[in-house]
Amino acid sequence: MKSISSNLKEKIAFLRLKGGDSEAFAFFYDHYVKQIYRFISLKVANRQIAEDLTQDVFLKAWQYLVDQKQIKNFQAFIYRIARNVVVDYYRQHKAQDLPLEDFAEKEELSDETMTDKIDFDIDTEKLLHYLQKLKPEYQEVLLLRYVEDLSFEEISEICQKDKANIRVLLHRAMTKLKEIIKES
Repeated sequence: MKSISSNLKEKIAFLRLKGGDSEAFAFFYDHYVKQIYRFISLKVANRQIAEDLTQDVFLKAWQYLVDQKQIKNFQAFIYRIARNVVVDYYRQHKAQDLPLEDFAEKEELSDETMTDKIDFDIDTEKLLHYLQKLKPEYQEVLLLRYVEDLSFEEISEICQKDKANIRVLLHRAMTKLKEIIKES
């Protein structure tokens, strides 16, 4: 949930962005780069590819704005671009499934946190395995809602579907995910 001051800063930056202010774009880049990277990395599961695709997202967003095209909601706009970039990537590489390898990069951890990290990685890997068994549209709404913590309105803008349709998709995705987990 965004704080009031964060929301106000974002609205001011958005107004500046509409006026062509490149520093406002830098604000949005700093604000959204980690979220967009996380969104993409959960879909491609390879760190280098996720980094490259994240940069592509912001380059496309910048080009769109340079061409003086208008946007209403930067968050929905940037996630829609991210979604399209991932779709384009899989079309170009003719990949069907989300690969698990390279998802959870191992990092140097102290002995105190190693056990927690291993438990988290195992749970994350299981969850990713279950998610991969879902249709791509189910995966997407689950990630946007529960990982990215977006509202139904924001998800509907990103997916370009009716809000009621998003609610139904999310319900069906959760039902199917529960079935898959029970079967395992």
